[in-house]
Amino acid sequence: MSTRIILVGTQLPENLGAVARVMGNFNQTHLRLVMPLADKNDSKAIAMAVSAHPILTNAICFDSIQDATHDCCTVIGTTAQPRDVIKHHATPFSFAASYSTLPSPVGILFGPERTGLTTDQIALCQQTLHIPVNPECSSLNLSHAVGIILYELFQKQNATIPFWQHGKTPPATAADVDAFLTFLEEKLDHTHFWRTESKKPGMRRNLFGFFKRQIVFRQDIQTLRGMIEALESQALKR
Repeated sequence: MSTRIILVGTQLPENLGAVARVMGNFNQTHLRLVMPLADKNDSKAIAMAVSAHPILTNAICFDSIQDATHDCCTVIGTTAQPRDVIKHHATPFSFAASYSTLPSPVGILFGPERTGLTTDQIALCQQTLHIPVNPECSSLNLSHAVGIILYELFQKQNATIPFWQHGKTPPATAADVDAFLTFLEEKLDHTHFWRTESKKPGMRRNLFGFFKRQIVFRQDIQTLRGMIEALESQALKR
């Protein structure tokens, strides 16, 4: 899907550059500026954009929100607080979850740093988007707000199945774990760990249950075997 990030009345050149930078982080390139108070070619903006400066250089300026959203099929307005208008409301997480169902291109509007979008400007949008934050520290930098939303979109569109990073050490099989537990029980018997024989079944169940709950790798088992052998050796010398 195609996304346009549309900044309305941006005041600081540093924020223009920071928005371009975070757009580059999350593979977004369509930046539009509506009546910006800051110059996109300001050296501060270029410096802040770093390697994403082409996004800033190619940003298109418009005289109105209507002009900037002329080719958008869905227009989303960001807001820090509820407005007295009837709108579908979403958070970045829920917005990302439903993003693929929205008519494309999608334009996401961000207002000036000091005031955000006005109620009249929100009225031009089909939906609103709100980032839940600590109410005692609710002011978000413009680029941070853009980044949070684009992060959620990027994660949704590039989701991967979680996996274990274990190098050349394979996961232990159930048989590996069972063999280790048999070894462990023998060593505990040898060192008189159980002390009271009547308590052994419950203690054994709890101890073995601990290992059965874990994701274990063969290297783990080898290390534990070596450690137990060393402890046993020291215990028997006493």
